[in-house]
Amino acid sequence: MKHFMNSVFVVLIFITLFVLGNLAMNQSAGSTDADVITFRVAQSKSANHPVSKGIDKFAELVEEKSNGQIQIQTYHDALIGNDREVIESAQKGGIAFASSSTPNMTSFTNYFTAWDLPYIFENKDEVYQAIDGEPGDVIRNEMKKSGFQVIFFPDYGFRQIVNNVKPIQEPSDLKGMKVRTTNSKIEQADFDALGATPTPVSWSEVFTALQQGTVEGEGNSYSLLWDSKHQEVLRYATEVNYNYSSDIVVMNKEKFDELTQANQQLIMEAGDEAMIWQRKLANEREEEAKQQFIDYGIEIVEPNEEEMRKWKQAVKPVWDRFIKPGVADPAYVDLILETLGKTKQEIFE
Repeated sequence: MKHFMNSVFVVLIFITLFVLGNLAMNQSAGSTDADVITFRVAQSKSANHPVSKGIDKFAELVEEKSNGQIQIQTYHDALIGNDREVIESAQKGGIAFASSSTPNMTSFTNYFTAWDLPYIFENKDEVYQAIDGEPGDVIRNEMKKSGFQVIFFPDYGFRQIVNNVKPIQEPSDLKGMKVRTTNSKIEQADFDALGATPTPVSWSEVFTALQQGTVEGEGNSYSLLWDSKHQEVLRYATEVNYNYSSDIVVMNKEKFDELTQANQQLIMEAGDEAMIWQRKLANEREEEAKQQFIDYGIEIVEPNEEEMRKWKQAVKPVWDRFIKPGVADPAYVDLILETLGKTKQEIFE
């Protein structure tokens, strides 16, 4: 009897250990999946645009730095929504990350309005100096008030004036031309000052509008124009860099704050590295796209120094109209100019 009881006891112990072992294995397998944090990032540009590729690089770096424990799914081509829709979704926490062109962010802080001023940035070095310096930090702090953690600023590029009517050598050549603009009041004022007829048209409708003659020209970067096949409905380009456009990648602030300090740090590091990588790509792609325009047969006008002075002088009144409290904050404009070591007079002289 005693031997029987000992045998039963041994069997019970074996069964118990077996069950506990299986339970532990199952819990271990489940915890591996549970430990993987999955986020989504969405934006509207095509998947092959440098901004999109920069976001893909960011996702790749995050996964690499976290050893696969943080994975970011990327959605381009407005699959989840346009700029405004994805930004609002990120603000509410529907998605973790979103990217938008900065003109669409002015409802969160009017500091972005200053970035739209014609010729406030005259080259990429100035752009990077401002974004990486105090003007960029002001934006980063302001965006926190609206529930965003700024991750990085992808490089979009300078806008050029393109059309399908005639070569544009100087502002007077634009007189009466119907030029597509965004909803940016500053961009509309730019073309009004240049003598054109600014015509707001949504991006998805611009190709058809050019094709049908609803508009005769537009302003955009070479890379975006080429990737969107606008060369098929254009004949001329004028390289005047009248406006710089940046994008911004943000994360829902609550979701960011819920992460461990180590994970917060690796996400910010990934953003910094992706931004450096993306800037190089964006500049290379812009040069490549310009050459593609030339090879396609698009005539590109490159104004000389004296001609560029005319372009700048023509849009100078736009500054006086928009630099005021509640629009382009005067103190913030001064901060940008101080950071770049120049004055308004030097831009337009």
